[in-house]
Order: sequence, then C-alpha cells, then structure tokens
Amino acid sequence: MLRALAILAVLALPVVAQDDLPDSPGKATTVRVCTNCHGIEMFAGSHKVGNDWDQIIATMSDKGTPFSDADYAAVLDYLSLCLGPASSKVNVNKAAVCELARVLSITTAQAEAITAYRTKNGEFKDLDGLKKVDGIDAAALDAKKAVISF
Repeated sequence: MLRALAILAVLALPVVAQDDLPDSPGKATTVRVCTNCHGIEMFAGSHKVGNDWDQIIATMSDKGTPFSDADYAAVLDYLSLCLGPASSKVNVNKAAVCELARVLSITTAQAEAITAYRTKNGEFKDLDGLKKVDGIDAAALDAKKAVISF
C-alpha cells in the first residue's frame, strides 16, 4: 500500500523539462548537480530566497551530493536569481537575463536582447533608451515602467 502511494505521489508531480527553466549562467551546472538525486520538478516551481537555497544546497552536500565549491556557488547564484522570489523592481542595467524575463514578463530572447544591447551600447539612461532594443514592445515596456529602474 505504501509503495502504491509513493508511486502515485511521483506520478502526480508536474513534468518539468530542462527547457522550462530560465536560461542564465549556472543553469547547466544546476541541472547537472541537482538531478543526480531528483528531477527538475523538485526545485523548478520553488521561489525561495538565497539563504533558503543555501541551506537546501548545504543539506544536499551533507547527504553526499558531490560538487565543487565553484559548482556550489554557481547553483546558489542560479537558484537565487532565477528561482528566487520575484522582485518588485528590476534594474535593467544590472539584472540577469532570467530576472529581466521574470519581472518584465518577457521572453528569454527579449531579455537577452536587453543585456546584449547594454553590453554593446552602455547603460540605459531612461525608458526611451530601453525602447531602442530590437524585439522589445514599447507598449509592453510602458505598461511595466513602474517596475523598471535604471
């Protein structure tokens, strides 16, 4: 009976693919390290703060998950930035791709376009400068201006 319940519990978990996770540095390391013992669905829907992620990763390490200090840092950074709680504001000159995508409700490709533009042209000064990014809908930015900082 317990075995049947355990199987049903596993089947009830949502199916989450690697492609469902936000693209950002540390994604590949996170998937490699964290899926040694469980599937992506165990963390993909969680939105924890950095300290909570740190405790979870430390527990995984204590239980024998093998990873280097560099992997630990990459996983912690990825989970904290990309799967942490949504910020109320986003600084478009500093935010990572996954944070831009989440807070502005844009695609990863659009968020990448913003980071590529700022790398090539320097920091954005205002909303009009942000609207110059190819592939970004100006009306959508106007609707999100309250959550954008420079």
